Amino acid sequence: MITYLLDTSVIVEFYRPQSSYNSAEELAHSRELCSIITAQQASDQAILFVPSFCIAEVKNTFAKWHFRKKVFESAQHYSDCLALFTKHVSNRHFFYSYDLNRYHNINCDMILPIEHTCQTEFVVSGLPIGASQKQIKKKLMEKRIPYDHGRYYLSSFDILIISMGMELKRTMAKEVHLLTNDYRLHLIAEQDTAKFPKSYYWSETSKEILDGLAPIVSSPKSVKQ
Repeated sequence: MITYLLDTSVIVEFYRPQSSYNSAEELAHSRELCSIITAQQASDQAILFVPSFCIAEVKNTFAKWHFRKKVFESAQHYSDCLALFTKHVSNRHFFYSYDLNRYHNINCDMILPIEHTCQTEFVVSGLPIGASQKQIKKKLMEKRIPYDHGRYYLSSFDILIISMGMELKRTMAKEVHLLTNDYRLHLIAEQDTAKFPKSYYWSETSKEILDGLAPIVSSPKSVKQ
């Protein structure tokens, strides 16, 4: 079974209003990935872990889309998405809510030195080391990096997401596949592939990559009589 860990930036892709996408290609790409993951979960090929605190973040994103950005078609559309998401996180119906524990806090000790010494803002922006914060922010806005908005450091919740992936990987003794649309989070998660979950940047992940994660089921051999 495929073990996925999804952050807020990917969870919302399953409910994101069409008008919030920058292009038809971006919409088609995201919808295709959502369809693959949904089929994997429905056929018991995958389990979709979501950090419990991401539930509040998703609801807050819905509220921003509705009240501030006005991207939902109507108040009913907003209400329907909220109700569907609530159903999906109830009793492991679709997403499996994963609660914080003390080991996640302990794991942070291995992530923090990497987070605060990696200059990934230059990788993300494409600017040379030494560029100013103003230049970096401008470049990130020009490139429309999803869920970055000029910020090039991780929040405490971002760090905990990697930490939760580490603990799942340790306790389940198998690879954990982190799905995120936050490029900074993706880059930090790639810094220690032995301990950290395997990271996939949503905007650059292909259908073939997700299809390749599914276990190969061989056909039973016929028994000669």
